[in-house]
Amino acid sequence: EVDPFARGSYAANHCGERPAGDITQIDASSVPAHDVLAAGFPCQPFSFSGKRGGLGDPRGALFLEIVRLARAHQPKALLLENVRGLESHDGGRTLAIILRELEGCGYCARHAVIDAVGLLPQQRARVFIVALRA
Repeated sequence: EVDPFARGSYAANHCGERPAGDITQIDASSVPAHDVLAAGFPCQPFSFSGKRGGLGDPRGALFLEIVRLARAHQPKALLLENVRGLESHDGGRTLAIILRELEGCGYCARHAVIDAVGLLPQQRARVFIVALRA
């Protein structure tokens, strides 16, 4: 996380642990081995409320950092989350590219839109992508 306030919240919620910094500057070999990679990537480029720049927006391109880490560590599974607008962005082509990238790393990837209204007192539909090593 690059935002200092978000880093402070993270530290408060994770026993003082601090994010290592800008993921684009972190060598994949310095990330500990893991069986599951759970990640969210910035939603603004895919949101109906944003400019919808998609993967061409530097924030949207952070998805490729997930791909970089998945290639380096080959975890057994990935769990990714983003806004519902990802599913329809660019006529569905953006989501197709994301799934194809994950499949190119050796994963079988599927997505679903799940609304957290059953857990939270608000409508909050999100795209969840589950990818399992093939």
